[in-house]
Amino acid sequence: MTAPVLVGPSPVGGGPAVFQDRDELLADVGDRIRAERHARGWSQTVLGKHAGMTYKVVATIELGKGTLPLLHLAAVCEALGMSMSELLSEQWEMPARPPRRRGVPGVLSPRMALVLREAASGIPLTQVADRLGIPRSVVSSRLSEAYRVLGVSDLPRDERRAAAVRVAEARGLFETRHEVDAA
Repeated sequence: MTAPVLVGPSPVGGGPAVFQDRDELLADVGDRIRAERHARGWSQTVLGKHAGMTYKVVATIELGKGTLPLLHLAAVCEALGMSMSELLSEQWEMPARPPRRRGVPGVLSPRMALVLREAASGIPLTQVADRLGIPRSVVSSRLSEAYRVLGVSDLPRDERRAAAVRVAEARGLFETRHEVDAA
């Protein structure tokens, strides 16, 4: 049995890079698909019709649940008018999102702050979900939203959490870990 791999060369060259957290990879791909869909102003139903699948399949992909069959990824990319290599590229950038109708820009909700605080240690999303007693899909969506609110969603996946924690602490959006422990 071989380890899961990322598409493209490894950071040090010489073949594909091994990816350690499958859940986080699926969540990242789902986040990218959701961002591309939102940029087009499409619902999951509309994307599903363009891709030849149900909105439930699209929702599952966006939540990073289960596995992502290659044919589903290809169909979604074709519907979005982009290649799989564009979507999976490290050069991919978050498209502009239509204005939100709710929430205050730049402010973390209490749930986003809680999830980010727990995820700050770098533990896998499944462990964060277990600690908080919430589904992993909720953890990944709250983290994705926190990354967007804090302006770090365009950073490479392995830098996002640490950058989000630094920004949140600098803005006073939550206490640092040692302040929480001392209380």
